[in-house]
Formats: sequence, C-alpha cells, structure tokens
Amino acid sequence: MSAAIAALVLLAPGVAQGMTEIGAVEEPVPVRVFPIAGPHDLGRSPTNGFGGGRGHSGQDMFAACGTPVVASQGGKVRKAGYHPVGGNFVVLTEKETGLDAVYMHLANPPRLRARATVETDERIGSVGDTGNASGCHLHFELWSAPGWYAGGEPFDPLPRLQRWDARPQA
Repeated sequence: MSAAIAALVLLAPGVAQGMTEIGAVEEPVPVRVFPIAGPHDLGRSPTNGFGGGRGHSGQDMFAACGTPVVASQGGKVRKAGYHPVGGNFVVLTEKETGLDAVYMHLANPPRLRARATVETDERIGSVGDTGNASGCHLHFELWSAPGWYAGGEPFDPLPRLQRWDARPQA
C-alpha cells in the first residue's frame, strides 16, 4: 500500500474507501436480481424481445401466473396503476443506476404508490396476463434517464436479464 493511501486510511478512512493502489476510485457494482422469483423462460420467439418486429419496448418472460415478481434493484416508484395494453404495472426508478425498470401484465392491481421506496428483491407483484396479454408473462423494460415517457429511451434489457439470471441466488 502506498504511503498516500495509508495516510488516507488513518486520517480520512471514508475518503480512502474504494481507492486502488494508483488512486483511482473503483465504481461500485449495483446489486441486481432477476425480476421473476421462480421458474421462467426468457421468451419463446423473436417477437417476445425488444423491437420484436412490432415496436416492442421490452422483453417478455414467461412464468406461471402468480409467480412472484421482485424489484431487480431498489429505488422509488415513479408510477403504478393500470393501462389497457400493459395491464397492471409498476415503474421503478432505480436508486443506483437512475434507470427506470418497468414491470407489466402483473396479476393484481399494484399495492405500491408513486414515491414509495422499494428494496432490491422486494416483491412488487405476481406474473399475470392483464391488459393486452396472451398468456401469463412479465413484460420488462429498461429506460435511460430521465425515464419512462419523461424524455428517456427504452433499450434492450435482454443482455442484462441474461446476466442477472445466471447469477447464483443468495
């Protein structure tokens, strides 16, 4: 350990937290979990994915109706309610990334309200088939800041979902 970092550890331990030997600050890796807490699959055809030949803004993931849906990362609820196409839904602005995560076709009306705080892996609903859905599934979207229909843009969540799905569960 360099003398400079050793001095920081002794004199200002909070500043030294996360510093490397060369002094660069390491970026913390946000904790993520897969949004379906049970057996699932990541889509059965190309139309289930982002774009999907129909302007699809997310990824459809199939699971039995009633399977728990959890927050992939904690944050604050931007909006929750019902939409004729998306059914029962929750939009969550993630605390660590600032992204909006959108969970649609939930089985029941959301119990969460705007500005409510949600923790990572907290149950926010159940897989359902509300709205314009053919069968039980979770439609999941990720939006860049400033967020869902607030000037942000949706982007393909599949690569991230595949990474989160591959992580061992605690």
